[in-house]
This record gives sequence, C-alpha cells and structure tokens, in this order.
Amino acid sequence: MTRNRKKKLAIRAEADGTSHARAARLHGSAPHEILTADIQDRLIQAFQAEGWPVENDGFPEGGTWTGWLGPVWSMLSRPGGGSDLDADPDDPDHYDLTTVPELTFIAPRIPINTGEAMVLTLPATTPLADIVHTVGAELARARATKADALVNAAQCSLCGDKYPAAHLLPATESDRLLLCPFCVFDGDILHSHPLRLAYAIDALTDEDIAAPAGWSAVTALLACAAGPDLRERLEGDDGVLRLPLPHWFDPGQVWVWLPPGDLPPALQDLGPGTRLDTLVSAVEAAHPDLRDRFRAEVAATLEEDEEDGGGEDARDYLVEELWPAALCYAVTAATQARERPTGHSPWDLLGDGFEEGNMAESFHQIGSTLDADALGPMFTLSIGVPVISEALGFSPTA
Repeated sequence: MTRNRKKKLAIRAEADGTSHARAARLHGSAPHEILTADIQDRLIQAFQAEGWPVENDGFPEGGTWTGWLGPVWSMLSRPGGGSDLDADPDDPDHYDLTTVPELTFIAPRIPINTGEAMVLTLPATTPLADIVHTVGAELARARATKADALVNAAQCSLCGDKYPAAHLLPATESDRLLLCPFCVFDGDILHSHPLRLAYAIDALTDEDIAAPAGWSAVTALLACAAGPDLRERLEGDDGVLRLPLPHWFDPGQVWVWLPPGDLPPALQDLGPGTRLDTLVSAVEAAHPDLRDRFRAEVAATLEEDEEDGGGEDARDYLVEELWPAALCYAVTAATQARERPTGHSPWDLLGDGFEEGNMAESFHQIGSTLDADALGPMFTLSIGVPVISEALGFSPTA
C-alpha cells in the first residue's frame, strides 16, 4: 500500500467517524459515556506493561483516582467537578459522564517541600501508548533540567565528591557523617544504620527527581539482602507511625534511573527509568552469558590469589539474591557518570566500595540470612558490577 493510499484511507476513516457522529446527533443517539474506572485500570496496566513500578489505591477519593507511577503522581478526574466533590466520578447523579476526563501527571511524587518539576495534563482519551511515551519523555526532560541546576556545595564525608547537601545521606547514627551512594558500604564506615538510611533514601527520592541515581542501587542491595522481618524492623517499635514503601519487600519494584543519551541495545526499549525486575529481564535476555562471564572472572581472580599463596577453591561465589543489586549498581553508576561528568568515577569508588564487615553489620540489622562475612556477597558485587558494566558497554568514561 502506498503512502498516499494510506493517507486517503485514514482521511476517509476520520470522515466516516465524523459522519457517524453527525448522524447520531441527528437521530438523537445518547452521547457515549466515559467511565473513569475503566480508564484508571487501563492506565495502570499500560504503565506496568512498560516496566514502571505502580501503586494504586484502587478507589477514587474526592472525585479523583490517584496513582503513583515510579517517581510520578497521577490523578484522573472530570474537569469542572461535580455537585458533590466526594462523589464517585462515575456517579451519573453528580457528574456528566460524557465529559472527557482529564489526566494530570506530577513529579516528584511529593512536591510539597520542593515544588513541581513536571506538570503534564492530557485528555484521558489519549491513546495509552502515547500517554506512556509522553510521560516518560517529559519526566526525562524534567530530571535533566533539575540536574543541570544543581549546586554541588557539600562533600561526601568519605570520598570528598561534591553534591547538593540534600543528596548526601546519613548511613550511621551520626548526622555529621553524610555519604554519597557509592561510599555507604565502604570499610571505613563504622556503626552502619541501614534502617535509618532506608527512610532517608525514600524521603529524598520522593521529593527530588534529580536525586542521585545510585541511591536506587543502595535500596536494591538492602532490599535484595533483607530477611522476612524487614517490614517489622522498618516500622519500628518506638510508637512512631512509619509506612515503609513496597520496594523494600519487593526489590523488583525499585525504580532505576537509566543513563541519559545513547543506550546499549539491552536498554533501548526502556524509558528514562524502569523497575528493577524489568531491567534484569532486559539485560539478561540480551546477555544470557553474564553469569558465565562472572564465574570466569572469579576463577581468574582465584588463580591469581593461588599464585600469591591464597589457595582458594573454585566454588561458585555467585549469590543469586544479590545479582539484581549488582546489575542495578552497574546501570546507576553509568547514569551518575553521565549526569555528573565532573564528579568522581563511580567505578573507582566501587572498587573498594563493598567491605565484608560493613555489609555484615548492615545485613544483620535488616535481618538478612546471607553470610556477608563470606566471599560470595563481596564477589557478587565487587566482581559482578564491572563484569555487567563491561557487557553493557559502560566504562568510567561512558
């Protein structure tokens, strides 16, 4: 079919639709009702299908359906409101159901203290594929704009790299020791407090879409390593109401910012960010030999140790529970390298960034059953991250 032929058919179809609509009006047909409940269901499913972590109340409140799509807050309502603002937006006694509902997307998720970096309004009848694409594109632009305006006036207490003060977080009980994402598990950090850090990460990423991408990797590592009683430990027993976010109990829901600019083939079908489980699936589908590469690198490391008198055997040191976290570190290191080209190389920092004693202390506090004192967790991260980075084509200069 030629391009002109396609164009003529499209014009004819549009004209036919207009004719049918005109005929319906002439014959007194009832206008078509648009139900917000159906739109909300399809919206949630569309973003889930594209790899976004999604939270949804499942019911409207104050005439509005609310959702949380990764770092985006979504609202679905009917313009102009109804006679009762608390009514269901599909209640015909209070709303004109033929009115096209409106979708509003806001980032960050909680803009009360930091302001809105993105506000996007679309008719709810916009094709779902277009909605997902437009939200992703606008979110990427909003993050880039905010990142370009950052003032790096504070230093990581360990590596000295400069960040905005709000982007450095306490990984211990001391507020004087503020760290970047790649120094949290360094051996020079004593008395780690991962439960406190977890809430600090959530507070930062909920309010700032330009927060360092590496905090997703810290979240992924703690969530992947956590034991079954993490929820109870995060909620605490001091009488203070705390509501941990779902990704702490389902690490596949961790939001991962992807590097801006050109992406390797494994990541090209993803948006500006994605769920961790979607990221893992995409990378492993493109590189099914990643684990073999890891094992080969471990074997080479052990051979060098044996030549130096270490004498380690060739057991499998891959800790499957931590493999998604290693992948998250590799990708977010590339993201930070591109977004912060004047900062320290994340790969250099990660070279000594996983120390058994520090991880063992953190794992104990989150109730992990993994043995962080063994070589498996350290090898999975310290060897796995560069192996994955190399497979994806990322490097300290990427």
